[in-house]
Amino acid sequence: MKQLLTVLMICIGSVVFAQSSNNVDVTISGQTSREQLAQMRKDLNAQGILFNYAPQFDNDRRLISIQYKFSTADNVLIGQGKHETLQQAGANVMIHVNPNTKFFAEEKNVAPSK
Repeated sequence: MKQLLTVLMICIGSVVFAQSSNNVDVTISGQTSREQLAQMRKDLNAQGILFNYAPQFDNDRRLISIQYKFSTADNVLIGQGKHETLQQAGANVMIHVNPNTKFFAEEKNVAPSK
């Protein structure tokens, strides 16, 4: 019985690890182009993550702000957010998404790290 319990715990641990190891990281900055956003959407979609976004660009085609939403392929919301100061030097947002665990985290930077 003790061996069966040990094997069961190992199997459960392996499943949890397998699900949580599907993390996807996305970084968006003021230098991110429309084409790069479209490629991110395509790459994320291939991994079962829907990436919807509403960007705003200035007259020089630089990204100044963005709203974003991440969902699973069956439209379960994983997370959403926005960054409104991407025009500042060094500003970016790093987004961490996991479609299996529905994990979402974002780190917004508005100044370059020193």
